[in-house]
Amino acid sequence: MTQSVEVAAQEPGGVLSTLDELLRKPDAGFARARAGAPIGGWAIRVFAGSLGCCVLYGAGSGFFAGGGQIGIAAVKAPLIVAWSALLCVPSLYVFGLLAGAALTRARFIVTLIGFVGMLALVLVGLLPIEWLFSVSTHSLAFVVWLHLALWGIAVVFGARFLRAALPEMPAGAVLLWLALFCVVCFQVTTFMRPTLWREPNAPVVERGKLFFLDHFSQALRAR
Repeated sequence: MTQSVEVAAQEPGGVLSTLDELLRKPDAGFARARAGAPIGGWAIRVFAGSLGCCVLYGAGSGFFAGGGQIGIAAVKAPLIVAWSALLCVPSLYVFGLLAGAALTRARFIVTLIGFVGMLALVLVGLLPIEWLFSVSTHSLAFVVWLHLALWGIAVVFGARFLRAALPEMPAGAVLLWLALFCVVCFQVTTFMRPTLWREPNAPVVERGKLFFLDHFSQALRAR
C-alpha cells in the first residue's frame, strides 16, 4: 500500500510525461487505482496522447499518396482506433468478468486506456519505418502488408499489457479478445475507406457495404 500511495503522489502532470511513465512503469495506473487516487486525469492524458500518436501515424501513412491524403489519413487513423476500442468495450468487460477478474470502474478504465495507449505508442515508435516506405515505394500491396505487420507488432505489445492488467484471464481468452479487436479494427478501416490511396476526385469516404477481406483483396490487386 505504501508503494501505491507513493506512485499516486508522483503522478506526472503532462501528456508526454504520462506516456513516458506508461512505457517505463505500465503498472503505475493500477497502483493509483488500488490506492484510491483519482485516475480521471491520468486516463484523459493517456487517451489524448494516444490520439496524438495515431494522428502522427496516420499522417505518415498518408505520405504514400501524398497531398490531401496526408491530412485525411491523419484524421481517420485516430478515429479508427478510438471507434474500434469503443465497440470492443462490452466484450472486454464481459470476458474479464467471466474470467473472474474483480473489475472495478477504475481498474477497467486503466486497463482499456492503457491498452490503447500502448498500441499507439508502439505505432508512433514505428513511424519512421512507415514513413520511409510510404515515400519510397509505389506498391500499394507492399504498403498494405507493411501496415499489417506493424499493426501486428503493436498488438503483441498491447497483449503483454493486457495480460499484466488482467492476470485472471486465461491466455486463450486474451488472444480471443485480441483477435476480435483486430477484426473490428479491420472492418472499421474498411467502413472508413479509403485511407492509404484515393483516386482523383473520389469521395473521402466511400459508400456501400464491403467486407474487410474483400477490401484488402482489392487493395492488393490495385497496383
